[in-house]
Amino acid sequence: MNDLIINLFKYFSKFVPKEVLEKVFIQPNGSKKTGYDEVMTEVMSLPDDNIVTELDKFVLSINESFVSERIKNATGFVLFVEYGTISADHSAIKGIAQQLALTVVYNFSNNNNDNLNEVLNMNTCLDILDRIIRMMGEEQESLDFCADGELVTYPVEIRPVDPVEFYGFGGWSAMFSNANTML
Repeated sequence: MNDLIINLFKYFSKFVPKEVLEKVFIQPNGSKKTGYDEVMTEVMSLPDDNIVTELDKFVLSINESFVSERIKNATGFVLFVEYGTISADHSAIKGIAQQLALTVVYNFSNNNNDNLNEVLNMNTCLDILDRIIRMMGEEQESLDFCADGELVTYPVEIRPVDPVEFYGFGGWSAMFSNANTML
């Protein structure tokens, strides 16, 4: 189970433009954990097939301070992945299930927005989130996908993100689980 979180980072990186990903890797050489350079190289060499060009920031974390720091300075659309509870049964196919929240938000604290601009931004957030979920579903249904895994379970619950509760950013959050086999 060691690589569950690393695999999430790698997987969702494929939706993020390379110039945005470059800004994620800021750790000084002297304090990089073992495997840092390998993961960075793998992520930066992912094909560009699934990139969502509107994304301006990528965060995968459960650390509120880290998330706050990264989100507050964003100016465009943010892809935020939060992992949650893991249910583990190593004796079963798809026995490792993990709860995920996939969120796309935009800074709504801009004083130059009127109601229509806000509606258009919310619509774009929902569109980006829906595109990512659809790509995940299409990948899961492809013949090349591992039968012992599940990227996304349906139905996906999508909720609005309240800007008051999320650092002035509003958008949409999809809640679902994925599953893997680790016998």
